Amino acid sequence: LSEDGIGAVRTCVEVSRVLFGGPRFEEAERGDDPMAYALALRDFLWSIPDAHIGLDTPLLDDLFYREVSGGLGMAIRELDDGRVIVNYVLEGGPADEAGIVFGAEILEINDQPIQQVLDQNVPWSSPFSNQASRRLQQLRYAIRFPVEEDVRVTFRNPDGESATASLVAEPEFDSLSFSSLYSGTTGLE
Repeated sequence: LSEDGIGAVRTCVEVSRVLFGGPRFEEAERGDDPMAYALALRDFLWSIPDAHIGLDTPLLDDLFYREVSGGLGMAIRELDDGRVIVNYVLEGGPADEAGIVFGAEILEINDQPIQQVLDQNVPWSSPFSNQASRRLQQLRYAIRFPVEEDVRVTFRNPDGESATASLVAEPEFDSLSFSSLYSGTTGLE
């Protein structure tokens, strides 16, 4: 990150500290830690339920890619009855290799009920002005992991019994792109 970039982050944080205070900003300042500043500011902004608010800092790009570059080769959607099903399977991806098929119900991820996983997920595309947009993004990011992370998925294929498989997140973005709100659009519609 250039000195200008670090200066811009510090300026934003200084304004935020003066306006909002808070121990995370003060701790980051004491430690002269630009990353801690950026994370404190990101988390503060994400707490405001307004989609017009955002933060653009290259300082967080590496963290973003580390946290979400690994995919399981599947996308998920939540049904009206609360079940979460697979609506995309990448041929040859980890989910496909584990026997997870289109329409499979996801029951748990890493031994936590899927609803708990979704509810606790804070998407990188935060903040949101409404709960529907938030939930769609939680569904996208709940199944993103660092590359090579081991992930336990408990699922039930249609007309099948529940099973648990160990998947390894691999560097793939097809499933993340498929689950985008803008999938299949050009922006010229």
